[in-house]
Amino acid sequence: MKEKTSNFLILIGLVIILVLAACAPKQDSGQAEAQMTHVAETVAVQFTKTAIARPSDTPMPSATSFPTATSAPTQMPTDVVPTAAVGTTPTGQVSPTTQPTQVGGVDAGIWARSNPEDGTNITAGSQFSVVVTLMNTGTTTWTPNYYIQMTGGDKLGLALTKFNMPYNVPPQMSVQFTFEFTAPNEGGTVKNDWSIVNPNDVAFGVFWCEYNIVIP
Repeated sequence: MKEKTSNFLILIGLVIILVLAACAPKQDSGQAEAQMTHVAETVAVQFTKTAIARPSDTPMPSATSFPTATSAPTQMPTDVVPTAAVGTTPTGQVSPTTQPTQVGGVDAGIWARSNPEDGTNITAGSQFSVVVTLMNTGTTTWTPNYYIQMTGGDKLGLALTKFNMPYNVPPQMSVQFTFEFTAPNEGGTVKNDWSIVNPNDVAFGVFWCEYNIVIP
């Protein structure tokens, strides 16, 4: 009796197990494989996003520094003060830039310097040269129609007392005249006076030369 009961209970237990197994959801092998593929693709996408977001481990090449071009220093032109020998035509001289005479401009000029300086001792009876520099301080250009004129004093051996400008002298430019003087035989102070004159014979500037004549 006990054996029959035991076998009956075992049979019931097997039935219960079979029923439970039949009720459990079945999983298709293809579906499982598809789920694994989806997981793999998701992981791959995540790796791709990470690679894009993360900077490359390869260092970027440093920017090449290009040297800044340095302009060569501009050398300012040196003013050339041409010399005009009195009574002669200057040769081989560099004339300043020619500018037209300004109608209605202002004529003005000053004595700039003399070499030798006024007051220098000169030996009696000797010949000596004096270079006088005049500067155009007006607004007109001194053309060759402008001139200098001795107005008084000792001629000191000069044959001419009027000398035209040797070339055009624009405003703020200078011109030089070289006088070839002869000192008197007597000692004392000698002086001659000059004017700068425009083409209308109107004087607008004055200068002079003065020297001490000494007997050796």
